[in-house]
Amino acid sequence: MSPPVGPTGLPGQCDGSDPPTWQVSGTVSGFSTDILFGGMRLAVQQLATTASVGNFPSPRFGWSITAGGIVAGKIGDADISGGGTASGTVSWLPVYEGPNRPFVAVTGSFGVGFARAGVDAMPHSWWAFDARGGVAVGKTLAEHWVPYLAVRGFGGPVYWQIAGTDVTGSDRYHVTAGAGLTVRLPRSLDLTAEGMPLGERSAALGLTLHL
Repeated sequence: MSPPVGPTGLPGQCDGSDPPTWQVSGTVSGFSTDILFGGMRLAVQQLATTASVGNFPSPRFGWSITAGGIVAGKIGDADISGGGTASGTVSWLPVYEGPNRPFVAVTGSFGVGFARAGVDAMPHSWWAFDARGGVAVGKTLAEHWVPYLAVRGFGGPVYWQIAGTDVTGSDRYHVTAGAGLTVRLPRSLDLTAEGMPLGERSAALGLTLHL
């Protein structure tokens, strides 16, 4: 529930040549997972739009803040009737990209999601807290194409109410893995598409402007 800065958390270049820069990003993303409440398992799907503002004070280190709205989704059989997300992310490039070497990027984030949904006649507040760490490995090809592989681990409580009883749950998987592609466009724009089919399943499409 806490998307990384600018879909990937990467600077404009991953070889250490970038000067300090700001980023502004917009993302449409969705995810699907299972939440365990004791012996009960509920399938959860959400679609959200988010906006991020981030900064790389050095070519190796960056941070961002992200906020957005949940536009659709389901918790079990209940439709989500609105909600929002907010998160903060830091990113670090421990390994710069070289002519024959991929880059390695590490991200860490903390986020919260809020939604309204209910399995009975009255919708209830759904709160999900998410601490997340990830590693991405990629390589720039032909100057404009940046494919990468990513794995992220996460955890945090989920609070809801079922049949008038407050319940606390957590994600079934605590991990997600997949791949993405960033395309360096003219006018300092990046277009990123990402799919994470393993564990928590998600997909994202985002546009980032480097200022």
